[in-house]
Amino acid sequence: MLAELVARGIPVHATARSPGSAQPGVIWHTADLREGAERARLLAGSPAKQLLHCAWEIEHGAFWTAPANDLWRRVSCDLAREFLAAGGERVLALGTCAEYDPLAPSALAAVRLVAPITPYGQAKASLHEELGRICGPRLIWARLFHLYGPGEDRRRLVPSLIDAAREGRPAEVRAAGLIRDFASSAHVARALVGLMDSGATGAFDIGSGQSRSLGALARIIAEAAGRPDLLRLSHTPGPQDPAELTPHFAALAAVSGLKPEHPLQALTEHVRREIGAA
Repeated sequence: MLAELVARGIPVHATARSPGSAQPGVIWHTADLREGAERARLLAGSPAKQLLHCAWEIEHGAFWTAPANDLWRRVSCDLAREFLAAGGERVLALGTCAEYDPLAPSALAAVRLVAPITPYGQAKASLHEELGRICGPRLIWARLFHLYGPGEDRRRLVPSLIDAAREGRPAEVRAAGLIRDFASSAHVARALVGLMDSGATGAFDIGSGQSRSLGALARIIAEAAGRPDLLRLSHTPGPQDPAELTPHFAALAAVSGLKPEHPLQALTEHVRREIGAA
């Protein structure tokens, strides 16, 4: 997000409990958004008119059921309310594909059923409703689908397959037939900043616009790493694994002008960068 904003010449005030690395165009503020006094200090005299709220509980695996999901729901409502009261004008907050009913047909549905089955999805869906009441037409709700990028937890699908290929271990995918949309973090950043620049409001799915089976994605990774011989594909999905979970890309493209990201190019480039950096 920061790289995309800076590349577009947009001045940024960023906040974290531990400030990130210095870069031109970014002013860091140390604050814990969970603390009301620190939010008040952060917003006092802030020149920002647009809020891009990305903070949440993200520990790999644990976030699905973490008690912190409800805490972040409440904190996010307070943050939006306080930001608007301090003179802010628009809020972009991150939702998730986990808000949707995972077992309802979705590929051709004009309107998807919001019926989350996990505490994480439920907290995000509730937050969307509450922010709608707080922000009204000043809200953009961005439902992220599947991502990959530098620095992600090595247990996630893409880095785990890269590591297996790099180390000469079998690269296994147990549910190779499932259809998913994996987008690079750079592409997602372009989508989010494009939405903010567009003046759009409402809810949007965020993805690459080019879905593939997990097996096909794994093959791109294995071939880019030069070890297709290590690929091991099977199809034993869990009972709650939807056969297809992909975004409606057309609405995003219509308002932002964003083009689809093709995994053969983007994922291949990512794998080669990761292999080269090791």
